[in-house]
Amino acid sequence: MFIWRGILDAALGYKIVDNCGLTGGEYVSLISLAMIVKDEETSLARCLKSVETLVDEIIIVDTGSTDKTVEIARGFGACVRHFKWRDDFAAARNESLKYCLNPWVLILDADEAIDPLDHEKIKDACLRPGADAWELTIRNYMSSSMATTHDIGAAPNKSTYNEGKECPFYTDNPCLRLVKKFDGLSFTGKIHETIGKTILSLGKTIGGLDAVIHHYGKLNSDREGYKARYYFTLAEREAQKNPADKWSQFNLLQQALRAEQWEAALGAAQATIKFNLTAEPLVFYGAGVALQKMERHEEAVEYFDLLLKQNPKHALGILCKGSSYEALGNANGARELMIKAIDLQPSYVPAYVSLSELELRLNNFEAARKIALDAMNVTPAESALYDLLLKIELARDNRQQAAQDALRGIQQCPAGGEGRWHRLVAVCLYQTGETAAARSMLELGLRTFPNDPDLTRLKGMI
Repeated sequence: MFIWRGILDAALGYKIVDNCGLTGGEYVSLISLAMIVKDEETSLARCLKSVETLVDEIIIVDTGSTDKTVEIARGFGACVRHFKWRDDFAAARNESLKYCLNPWVLILDADEAIDPLDHEKIKDACLRPGADAWELTIRNYMSSSMATTHDIGAAPNKSTYNEGKECPFYTDNPCLRLVKKFDGLSFTGKIHETIGKTILSLGKTIGGLDAVIHHYGKLNSDREGYKARYYFTLAEREAQKNPADKWSQFNLLQQALRAEQWEAALGAAQATIKFNLTAEPLVFYGAGVALQKMERHEEAVEYFDLLLKQNPKHALGILCKGSSYEALGNANGARELMIKAIDLQPSYVPAYVSLSELELRLNNFEAARKIALDAMNVTPAESALYDLLLKIELARDNRQQAAQDALRGIQQCPAGGEGRWHRLVAVCLYQTGETAAARSMLELGLRTFPNDPDLTRLKGMI
């Protein structure tokens, strides 16, 4: 686990550090892993296994686990410390920094991992530092191409990494996760805690490192929903205490968007803009989306225009402006904007879906179908596209084509359709006299969706 770096023996003189600070031999230690965890038994082992040959010490601060998290951590040789949770992420992170004894600290969450392909890049950044801290890329894996991370749309996963290769889509964003130890280093912010403020305030430098942290947390929709609600509560409380703090309002905006609290999102965006008229793109985007959700489309367009004035190629902003144009009765303007969004980000499936649905509402069935099929060329395994094809064909009463599309959907996305596709195919088969095939299709559906009452009812009828 320890890095055998003779070049550093003389330069740094570090000694190996065993669990919780016990000194051992004369090998060089370079990187400490710092984590805070609670009830992470399902994901922690994957995370720690991914960095076994990268880090030289593991510091884990447990904030109240009741499962096997601590046992798993100790199985990887971690120094585990206990910290009473007090709704303050920065406080817990700072507790983990206290025990890190190596010259560099890598910060991870339990639902993250680092592929071996990036280990040497990270080590080299520490051995020959061109900066005091490094931003890595956080790759958020998604189960659907319809997902976004704030104002970033999901892209098909064509990565060469082994980590995440089973995940169909992802979004990328930079995040400061690798930092040199120095006096005064600390996190700030009870939520969306950051270490960057202290780094910059002390005159240190931050660089960009071409290495990826693979984040799997967004694949767990139930947990993501709970986190969205909880984080929103924390962010709202912090913003109420510090209404004149730009970062508190910005954090509230992010969490309000995740929790779909549109009034709060709009208020936080407007408060942030007062601090800085050249705010982050997410501020204008968030205000526009919140107004859209509240059916205030004319106001939404104004914020999307502010966003596009700052960033004319913001594909999601263009797409959202198009949706508001349609709601305001400007179908031609909406179409132009949706096509532009596709041109700017050809891999972003929601742009195709919005354009196809626009054509469907205008009864342009062939155009709607062609656009949906174009999206399938981007990602043939997106269940939303098969639902869209069914919607188009059923709208023009072409049940035979709809059944063929449903069958294709079952083949491409076996867990998709929530039973709808199996029911449609089975009914069409039964109506054409293929009773045995219809029964087999229902049995297939029930193996995938065993609690679907409509599948069970149809099976009893056929």
